[in-house]
Amino acid sequence: MTDHSTLTYGLPELPFQTEARLITRIIKFFSTKAPRIIGTAIAAKNLYETVNNLNDEQIATLGIDRAGIAAYTIEKTGLTNL
Repeated sequence: MTDHSTLTYGLPELPFQTEARLITRIIKFFSTKAPRIIGTAIAAKNLYETVNNLNDEQIATLGIDRAGIAAYTIEKTGLTNL
């Protein structure tokens, strides 16, 4: 069989195609990624405040000390995996 895919021509560039792609990427970011990032950041803040309000004995039951609260919060919320 003959491969005819090399004989077909691509579509011509449409006016404002590059700008439309940029706008699409911006809309996609603000409609999908930004809410997830903001939600995770809010959860991290809430967890940090909750753990920070515990006394030292309660924090020790989590297996951390007071200096490790921020690292614990980031790990538990997955903030670095976004």
